[in-house]
Amino acid sequence: MGILLIFADEMKKRRVLYILLVLLVPIVAFILYYSNISCYKPAEKMSGLSVVHHDDDTIRIAYIGDSWAYRHQEMPGVIDSIVSVNMGRPVVVRNAGVGGLVSKEIYYSLFYNHVFKDVIEWGPDFCFVSAGINDTNKKSGQSNFRENMRLIISLLLDNGITPVVMEIPYYDIWYTFNQMEPITMFRSVRSMMWTCSSMNCIDDYTDSLNELIDEQLWQDAVIVVWRDCWNPQGYEGQKELYTKDRMHVTLAGYHLLDSCIASEIVLFLRKNGHRNQ
Repeated sequence: MGILLIFADEMKKRRVLYILLVLLVPIVAFILYYSNISCYKPAEKMSGLSVVHHDDDTIRIAYIGDSWAYRHQEMPGVIDSIVSVNMGRPVVVRNAGVGGLVSKEIYYSLFYNHVFKDVIEWGPDFCFVSAGINDTNKKSGQSNFRENMRLIISLLLDNGITPVVMEIPYYDIWYTFNQMEPITMFRSVRSMMWTCSSMNCIDDYTDSLNELIDEQLWQDAVIVVWRDCWNPQGYEGQKELYTKDRMHVTLAGYHLLDSCIASEIVLFLRKNGHRNQ
């Protein structure tokens, strides 16, 4: 009788072990699979740009990034007019943007997208970068966002271009999530779990960028366009600045944002004796 009990107990232990193994295998496979998906990894450092430096008094400003940069092409020239009037110098603004790009894709676009590449190799004095909105919407990971922004900012600084980065605005992140197609929503939830991003992760991603700037001692080299300068409360505070999708800005929104960008550039130029760098 004792032998039978020992045998039964041993069989029970083996059964439990087998069940644990069956459960463990898909978990390990899940971890290994998603650990190797490129979208959950930051960009790798690239090289090969040939930036032209100009010896004239024209102030060149690039405006690159996601759909906010793409839509900016159709907006009236606010930045160039404000900077030109205040500095008494000619100003030229060039745009390069693609809707939906996350920070990693924006970095790679500087090398692989001919429009982005041409704008940077044109040799702008300043480069406004619209990045982070899609990172927060797609939950690509705040550590990935931070590293991608480090690569973008470093690239610009290394080529004598002053980076102008936008603090991620408070768009209606809950609304955009609820408007997603089912498969896109599933991917967003999956990414949320994998990158440990909260549903409303705007402040988390913003904090990671601010920490990067502090750690790299870039406070005097990088211009940050703060939300408080043009849109402190986001969609909840100024709905008229946003389009129906609650993610993009209207003409009035661009006017405020561009006015703030121009003002920051003017302050930077005056602080540095009318010279960039």
